[in-house]
Amino acid sequence: MFSSRFPETPLRSVLPSYDYIVVGGGTAGCVLANRLTQDPDVTVLLIERGGVQNNFISRVPLLSSHFASDGSRSHVVPSAPQKHLNGRQLDVVSGKSLGGASKINAMMYTRGLPAEYDSWEAMGNEGWGYRDVLPYFIKTENYLDGAAEGKSPWHGTKGEWPVQSHPRRHWKHTDEIIKACSSMGVPYVDDLNAPDAPPHGCTKMYYTFDKWGQRSSTLTAFLPSTIARERRDRLHICTNTVVRRVEISKSGSGLSAEGVWIASSTGEGARLVKARREVVLSAGAVFSPHLLMLSGIGPAEHLKEQNIIVHKDLPAVGGNLQDHISVPIQFRIPLYDSLAMLVVRPWIAIKLFFLFIFFGTGLLLSPVLELPIFLQSRLLNGKYETAVTGSDDLDNSQAKNLPDIEIMPVSWADVTKHRQGGLSLFSIPLRPTSRGTVRLTSSDPLDAPLVDLNTLATQQDRATLRTAIRYSFALKARMAAHGYPIFNSQVPEREESASDDDLDAWAKTEMISASHYTSTCRMAPEDSRDIPAGGEGGGIPGGVVDARLRVHGVKGLRVADASVMPHILSTHLVATTVAIAEKCADMVKEDWCTELDAGEIEKETFAAGSQTGAEDGRRLRSRISLPVKSFKAASMLMNGVVSGSNDL
Repeated sequence: MFSSRFPETPLRSVLPSYDYIVVGGGTAGCVLANRLTQDPDVTVLLIERGGVQNNFISRVPLLSSHFASDGSRSHVVPSAPQKHLNGRQLDVVSGKSLGGASKINAMMYTRGLPAEYDSWEAMGNEGWGYRDVLPYFIKTENYLDGAAEGKSPWHGTKGEWPVQSHPRRHWKHTDEIIKACSSMGVPYVDDLNAPDAPPHGCTKMYYTFDKWGQRSSTLTAFLPSTIARERRDRLHICTNTVVRRVEISKSGSGLSAEGVWIASSTGEGARLVKARREVVLSAGAVFSPHLLMLSGIGPAEHLKEQNIIVHKDLPAVGGNLQDHISVPIQFRIPLYDSLAMLVVRPWIAIKLFFLFIFFGTGLLLSPVLELPIFLQSRLLNGKYETAVTGSDDLDNSQAKNLPDIEIMPVSWADVTKHRQGGLSLFSIPLRPTSRGTVRLTSSDPLDAPLVDLNTLATQQDRATLRTAIRYSFALKARMAAHGYPIFNSQVPEREESASDDDLDAWAKTEMISASHYTSTCRMAPEDSRDIPAGGEGGGIPGGVVDARLRVHGVKGLRVADASVMPHILSTHLVATTVAIAEKCADMVKEDWCTELDAGEIEKETFAAGSQTGAEDGRRLRSRISLPVKSFKAASMLMNGVVSGSNDL
């Protein structure tokens, strides 16, 4: 039922056509909808499979993450049985509401190192080097830590998206971890997002929560009700709606995306809505390739098996799926130093709830992770201490120095039955060489895709995971040696002397997905061979989109989400996903710019400085060549636009 708060457009009131149609109102989609409608002369339809889901609980940091929620903002499908995990199926989790994964993640804001993006550009993706993407991180960011003013040119203070560290540490074990890491040669890093940050370190974490202590998703940052109401003459937001397929037409000039077929969440009332300019898919690394294949774009033989007409044979669609997997190693620690105290002593939870409501302070402000540890396995010695041989090992512009392990200390473990606290060290290989697939199970868009993560398919991935697990053992031992009371809870037998086979067998039973899915619509030349065919990793050669995020061989169709990443980053992904959406919006505007002259123009892009859309932010100037495409957008009808949901 619709209320007066958040303006939505019911399915029956969707217009016959729009300038742009954005499919997926998640992390990237909300950013795209904001940026494209900054032009008052264009119309945009934003389609989201889920609802608005912007109630109070969805903004409480500790309670809004997927693991702690009721699941209403998440879409969960079981993976295919995993060959290298004894047939286990892992949960594949995606966002299912406006704001998408940014509404259910751990709110960690990490950009990755320069070498990550420079490697993208070296693959043939012009304009995606670190120097090119940094302005988009700066543009979106509203860096709230006071030291930012005039001190850090790589942080933005006038963007929409609040980013800050915690004003104080909540857990004693955090200080103990920092001390243990220091004794093992791992430095404390104050700003892991700095361009000159070392490639390994025990790092202060930055989060996307606002000055009131509430989670800031891309919905609340880029598409709050104020923006949605202000622009409802040109932005229609259609929730609880399924896109059945993209309508593809063929003419003498080739293939074109004409629009999308939409229906209710139960599949009823299907109708075609046309895009006068472009369709942009931002449904995520699972559902963007799913939709391309439903539309006849993908591996030809697979599409034929599903009785789908093949419009464009693109073998890499749905291939090269990468993810960060994680093995939690659980320990017992003092109750006061763990989230377990909220379960064992529920009256403390009540007190903390009131602290958060009235003062915006306390434990509910905190996600479960206070600091991550990034490591280069090649620098670890026999005692799992980092041994730096020279300044070359600290050069973050070199791909060889990218971290390949992350340890995430999480203040929870399954030990509450003992009325004790718990600490889990999540051991994560960051640069997997295993690649999986997303495939259709039928031609019905309501049927979930088959997601095969192909986890731990390569010897290299298994070896890196073993190193990560053994580092966690060494870290725990060092904390204990320093006097911190930490004891084994759920760890492999013969912890320190466990063989490779022992660790492999144990990891297969404990592993979970970090839900960092990428690369299923990867940005690369169509004939790219940077990934060899076959092999133990399961890679598929070729690209799906070009450097301007246009689907190869199909006009008027782009993809902008984590699926376009050429390979997974050695960090968390939400900040980069937002930067991809920002850059895509600029490229769309450039390609459809109103005629200013017959050749080059100078364009000034402004970062919006508030939720009302005031364009008073940082200027990012660049010389760009634009095609001459003059138009006047049709005015948007207001009939049928109604309001709804719980935006506060």
